[in-house]
Amino acid sequence: MLTVDPQGLTDAAGQVEATGSALAGLDVAGPFATVSDALVGSRTSQSCLWVSTRLGAAVQVYSEGLQALATAARASAGDFSGTDHGVASGFGPVGR
Repeated sequence: MLTVDPQGLTDAAGQVEATGSALAGLDVAGPFATVSDALVGSRTSQSCLWVSTRLGAAVQVYSEGLQALATAARASAGDFSGTDHGVASGFGPVGR
């Protein structure tokens, strides 16, 4: 048997969305720029650029994934809620 708490699912979606937004706002490349600027022309400088670019892209993709997960969770909560109300209405006064 599957039991779903639509409000709990909606609340969890809000937390996931907040986490995704927080990740999107992180400056993951900034600290690498400081090192890169201090060691211009070195392999370390080039490595910092390489790592910061890829890390920034990975964090962005992960953040977008969390946003999509939150959207899907909200949609599922709405679907479960709608189905539950529809079934309850089908039973008439007994289902309310």
